[in-house]
Amino acid sequence: MSARTAARIGWSLCAFATLLVVISIVFSVLNGDVPDQGDYGTAFDAISAVALLAFPVVGAVVVSRHPGNLVGWLFCVVGIPFGISGVAYGWGAYGLFAHPGALPGAEWGAWLGSWLFAPSLFAVPALLFLLFPDGRPPSARWRPVAWLVLASVAATTIGSALMPGRLTEPPFKGIENPAGVEAAGGAIEAVSFAGFFALFIGILLGAGALIARFRRSRGDEREQLKWFAAAGAMFALAVIVAISPWFGSSDTNGQLLILLTFAAIPIAAGVAILKYRLYDIDRVINRALVYGALTATLAAGYLGCVLLAQLVIGAESGLAVAISTLAMAALFRPARARIQAAVDRRFYRRRYDAAVTLEAFGARLREQLDLDALGADLRGVVQDTVQPAHVSLWLRRPR
Repeated sequence: MSARTAARIGWSLCAFATLLVVISIVFSVLNGDVPDQGDYGTAFDAISAVALLAFPVVGAVVVSRHPGNLVGWLFCVVGIPFGISGVAYGWGAYGLFAHPGALPGAEWGAWLGSWLFAPSLFAVPALLFLLFPDGRPPSARWRPVAWLVLASVAATTIGSALMPGRLTEPPFKGIENPAGVEAAGGAIEAVSFAGFFALFIGILLGAGALIARFRRSRGDEREQLKWFAAAGAMFALAVIVAISPWFGSSDTNGQLLILLTFAAIPIAAGVAILKYRLYDIDRVINRALVYGALTATLAAGYLGCVLLAQLVIGAESGLAVAISTLAMAALFRPARARIQAAVDRRFYRRRYDAAVTLEAFGARLREQLDLDALGADLRGVVQDTVQPAHVSLWLRRPR
């Protein structure tokens, strides 16, 4: 397939997914008064829908540049089920609750919207583990894992679509599944359970494939994997924070945090595949570690200072907050310097050693007068810090 044809198909899929997102947002506005939809609201639905557009947009860009990379096509295709699921959900809510009987097939829309998003949600992580960054498994022996993932996703999808009983997604919990097969309920449940178990195994094996690829990677491929790993770690951290007592699993802020970090995965993958500012990932990881630790440290210190000052000054005094704020402002720069040094020493040892070597050389440079000794010292510093293949020094002698 030529690059022009691939770009045309990729951007067509992206445009179709965008159209579906717009329609789902319109339905969200029209269904604003429908009860039992949670506490999210139209703004949250719009933000989540737009965030999921990161998949088809990045996919279209990738297939335009690299038509043979299956990761780009995966991103292009995955946005379609998400969009159709959103439209079907809005169709069902509008035809069943907002204006009952106004739309035909509202029950089937509710049915479709309650499970169609699941295949994309489950298949993307496992397949990305296997295919990133070049669109191929690390070796031929990993191909059965891809077939296992596809088969398990098909099993879970069939189970979700045909399971008899009531639908599980609000506000459709009181509606019977129109496609439920009562006679085969036990078999469908067994197939669904087996599919979920096989999918879990497939995700673990896919993670193993990614680790194996990283261990033998070099150069650009290792930097690409760093981008993907950083996005995945950010998503995992967001999940942990969202289910923590400070947010709660049903809180809007936690759900929004999960969605935004989930959308960061295709963005990071696209940056890595296109190799745009590829080697900046070390700087991104460094800053994330430093400012994450700094934020946690200052937050804990601020809370401790407030409690201590309130005990000393008084529980109702605003002076406690002012004192704590000034104390944290004064500690910001020294705390940042210490945390930066600790991160460099622990995770960027080569850079830390280079900085220490340069600092020591600068101290010696102020006292060194012998040019020959200075030249030898300079060559040693360059060799230790930059590690070039060859070092030579030319000094111009005065006439």
